[in-house]
Amino acid sequence: MKLRHLQINQTLNQFTRLTPSDGAEGRPVAQQNLLFWVAAEPTPPTPTELAEAMGLSKAAITKMMGPLLDDALLEKTPDQTDNRSFTLSLTEAGKQAVRDMSDDYFKPMNALREGLGKKKFTKLIKLLDQANEVLVSQPE
Repeated sequence: MKLRHLQINQTLNQFTRLTPSDGAEGRPVAQQNLLFWVAAEPTPPTPTELAEAMGLSKAAITKMMGPLLDDALLEKTPDQTDNRSFTLSLTEAGKQAVRDMSDDYFKPMNALREGLGKKKFTKLIKLLDQANEVLVSQPE
């Protein structure tokens, strides 16, 4: 095993530790991600659309949305033509939660953009996207 590989792995681990795993206001980051994603969509998405867009399974979306529905931050709107399908949208409380969490939610990315500069930050994001594509396509 090469020492350089261990150093790279340690760098990745440190980066992960330095980005928040606990959400603002006690809300897990996964649930925050879902709220922000729904907020950013131009039209209310279905759970399947969210799963595809976020690179997650539909089961993961279902697990994340349960507490958000229970806390009345998200609401379901049934599809008029297909009773099995529905879309998700933010309630007024959900919109307020997104506003309240925005500063903390975007703090790590804002710090990276400010510290690296726009050009390096953009390159980092492109490289992370490529790295994720490589890891996702790996056989299990």
